[in-house]
Amino acid sequence: MRTATAALAAALVLGSGPAPARPVSWPGGWTAIQEWNPDMGSVLLHYTPSRHWSAGLFARRMREGDWTLTGAQATWLVQRWNLPAAQANLYLTGGGGAAWRDGGAVRPGGFARVQGDWETRRLMLMGMAEVSHGDGIATVDIEMLRAGFAPWLAGYGRVHLWLFGQVRRDSAAGNRVEPAFVARVFHRTVMLEAGVTGSGGLILNSTFRF
Repeated sequence: MRTATAALAAALVLGSGPAPARPVSWPGGWTAIQEWNPDMGSVLLHYTPSRHWSAGLFARRMREGDWTLTGAQATWLVQRWNLPAAQANLYLTGGGGAAWRDGGAVRPGGFARVQGDWETRRLMLMGMAEVSHGDGIATVDIEMLRAGFAPWLAGYGRVHLWLFGQVRRDSAAGNRVEPAFVARVFHRTVMLEAGVTGSGGLILNSTFRF
């Protein structure tokens, strides 16, 4: 029964969570998240003690600025709104640790993010804003918006598909505003995303909950 309950909770969380993937799982659950886009690559492993927050370790490579940031991360589910035919969520995330350029000295670094989403079984909107800082290295701010829909409504245990239009701005890329198309497939506790930006860059994301 516990396994079935956990799988159902994961399906609800993964079913419409935005990318970056939803950073809070079911209580007692672990999550591994990988993200790759033309500006940055990252990995995160976190544990969720309660439905309100999670904590873990992260590493990210800022490809545009050619520097690395790694350390500990915590996320707080500030508010969840359960509406008659929809759900909305607001998250705050922060992380801190070490930052460095290749061959350079290790310096303090960290990041802060606010993330929100609104969804029905058919439609979804999400937004994210983030600032990353490496002392004496760089300060980068990123904003992203997504809008998507599910071509069909799949039942529990089936394969689900979402299609998204996305725009993203990265200060490290000369404040370029980059459109993208992303397809998301998820099944039970696994989510996979693949997309392409307007300039031909690849987007590859994955989330595994266990």
